[in-house]
Amino acid sequence: MHPRHILIYSSLLLGLGTFSLQAAEIRVTGLAPGQQKEIIDKLTPRLDFVTRREPSPWRADDAAFFLKRILVRAGHAEATVDWSLPGGQIIQLTARPGIRYVYGDINTNELGPLTQEELRSYFLQPVVESEIVKEDEAPYIPKFTALGAQNVDNYLKSQGYWSSSVTVVSEQYDRQQKDVDITLRINPGPVHILAVPSFLGAKSEDIQAHLADIKPYLGKTANTENITKVRTAVEEYYRKKGFHFAKLTMSSKHRADSVRLTFTIDRGLRYKVEDIRIAGNKKTKTKRIRRFFDDLKGEYYDAQHSDEILRKALSTGAFRRVTVTPVPQPDAMLDLEINVEEAKAKSIRSYLGLGTFEGGIAGLSYTDLNFNGELLRFNARGELSGRGFLGETSLTEPFFLGEPLSLTVRAFTLQRLYDAYDKFETGGEISLTWSPKREYSTRLYLGGSYVTTSSSDLTPLELGPDDYVHTKLGIIQSIDFRDNATLPSEGFHGQAKLETGTVAGDSTTSYVLANIDTSYRIRQGERNHFIASFSTGAIRPGDSNDLPIDLRLFSGGADSVRSFDEREMGPRSFSNDPLGGEAYWNASLEYVRDIKEPIRGVAFFDMGQVYSDISSWGFNNPSYAVGLGVRIDLPIGPIRLEYGHNLNRKDGEPAGTLHFAIGATF
Repeated sequence: MHPRHILIYSSLLLGLGTFSLQAAEIRVTGLAPGQQKEIIDKLTPRLDFVTRREPSPWRADDAAFFLKRILVRAGHAEATVDWSLPGGQIIQLTARPGIRYVYGDINTNELGPLTQEELRSYFLQPVVESEIVKEDEAPYIPKFTALGAQNVDNYLKSQGYWSSSVTVVSEQYDRQQKDVDITLRINPGPVHILAVPSFLGAKSEDIQAHLADIKPYLGKTANTENITKVRTAVEEYYRKKGFHFAKLTMSSKHRADSVRLTFTIDRGLRYKVEDIRIAGNKKTKTKRIRRFFDDLKGEYYDAQHSDEILRKALSTGAFRRVTVTPVPQPDAMLDLEINVEEAKAKSIRSYLGLGTFEGGIAGLSYTDLNFNGELLRFNARGELSGRGFLGETSLTEPFFLGEPLSLTVRAFTLQRLYDAYDKFETGGEISLTWSPKREYSTRLYLGGSYVTTSSSDLTPLELGPDDYVHTKLGIIQSIDFRDNATLPSEGFHGQAKLETGTVAGDSTTSYVLANIDTSYRIRQGERNHFIASFSTGAIRPGDSNDLPIDLRLFSGGADSVRSFDEREMGPRSFSNDPLGGEAYWNASLEYVRDIKEPIRGVAFFDMGQVYSDISSWGFNNPSYAVGLGVRIDLPIGPIRLEYGHNLNRKDGEPAGTLHFAIGATF
C-alpha cells in the first residue's frame, strides 16, 4: 500500500457509529452494537493523519482495508468490507464480519519432547502476547498460525533439537464450535550434544582452565541453558582474572548430532585496581562506603567479586542504587568509580494480623537503615497479640572489623500466654552472621535472659524450674537454593542448629540442643509443584527433671502436623495440657496446584511425633494427617487456610484442625 494511504481520517462520533473528517465523513454499518465501539476505537488511531481533500475511491479503499484488517485481528478470518461513495462528504463502509473464530485443538503427528500442554502453550504464545488474551480466548488470526509453528520449532531448538522442523498441515474450521483446529507435522530429529569447543586466540593455560570450567556441560544436551552456561563460564574466567575489557565472540556449528562452539578471544590487558573514588553520598560517611571495596585495591580486578561487594552494600538498604565503573589508567591500572544514590533510611510502620494460634496481632516498628550516617541498622518494635507482647531493639553493623560479617546486638522483653503456662522473659543477644554467597549463611550467637514461668494447671514437676537465668551459645547453618524466599516453588532449603546452654535457678542444669529443617520443592509443568519436607530435633539435658518447660520441644500446628493445634502434639499433663518433650520429628508431602493467579490449592499428608525422653526418639507410633487448603499469594508471602484431618486419632486428640497463617512453609 502507498505511504499516502495512512494520511486520511480523524475523530470519532461514537453514538452514531461514524467519525468525521475535516474533508470527509466515514459511516460504518454491519457491526453488532456491542462490537461497533470496540472495533471503531481500534480503527481510529489509524486515521490520525487526515488530508483536507475530498473523499475519493483510494481513500475509501484504504478505510475498507484498515477496517478489514482489524476485524481479521479480532478473529473474523472470513470478514469482508465493501465501500461506496454515496455523495456529499461521505465514505460508506459496509462490514460483513462473519463468524469470530478462536484457536481450537492443536494436534500433531508426534509430540517429541513436548507435552500436549506445552505444545498448545508455545503454539499460542505469539498471538497471546500480541493480542494480550488468555490461551482459551486466543482469536484465530491466519498469519499467527505460521508464527505459532515457528515458535514451537524455536522451542525445540532451544532444547537441543537443532535439526527440528515444524510445519502446518491443515487448519480445520468448525462453524458450530466457532474454532479452528490446527494440525502440525513435527520432526524433532535427534537431540544434539555439546562437543568440545574451539578457543581461537586464547593462551594454552587459558584453554586448559576453560576446559576444566566447562567439563560438566560437555556431552550434555546442547540446549540454550547449557550453551549459555558455557559462554558465561568462559566470560567469567577473564572477569575474575582481571581481563575486564577482554573481547569475546561465540559462534556455533551444528552437525548431525552435536553442536561445536567456537570462541574468538582477545583478552587484552590485565588490570590491577589503583584507586577507589566515592561519589553521590550526602548523609553516609565516605569511609563507611569505601571499606566495602578497600580489599580490591592493589589486586587484579575481579568483576565478579566486585559485584558481590556491590550486592552487600545494597543489602544494607541504605542505597537505592550503587554502580561500579572501572576506568582504565596507564600501565594497566584501573580506578573504580563508585556512585551511590541514597535511599530513604528512616521509616515507621504499623501492621495488623490474624492467626489461629496468635489471635489478633498489632505492631509498630521504627527502622533507621543508616544510623548516624554509619551504615548501621537500628530497629525498634513493639507487638501485641492474643498471646502476649514483645518489645525489642537491635543495632546491626553490616561490615564488622572490615570483614563481610554482620554483627547484631539485640535486647528484648516478651510475655507469652500458652495454653498450659505463662512466661515472662527479658534479655539480650549478640550474633555474628557470615554470608559468603546468597545461598549460604552461618550465624553464631551468644545470649542470656531472665525467665519466669507460672501455671495454674501443671504440677511443679511438670512445669520444671520457674525462675531462672538462661544462657546459650549456638550456631545456625542455612542453605537456600529456592527460586524465591517469599513465594518459593522450586529448590532446596535446609537449616541446621546446634546450641548449648545452662539454666541456673533453684536448680542448675546444662543442655545440648540440635535441630534440622529441610525442604525440597520441584515444579511439574506450569501449574503444579510438590513440596517434601522433614524436620527433627532433640535436646539432651544434664537432668531431665531440671529442664524448664519453655526449653522443651513442641510440635503440631500450621508448619508441622496440621491435624493438631499449635504445640499440641505429643505428651500430655494430668490436666491434658501439652508438655513438650526432648525429641520430635515431622515429615510432610504437599501437592500445590495453581488455580487462578494468585490463588492456589493444596493437598497434603503430614506425619510426626514428640517424645518425652530423648532415648525414645524414632519413627515409632507417629500421628498421621491429610488435608486440603487454599493459598493466596501476596508480596509478603502466601495467606494459608488449611484443614488437617487426624487419620489415627487417639484419646483426647482432635479429629482435625483448621489453620490460618501467613508465610510459606519451610
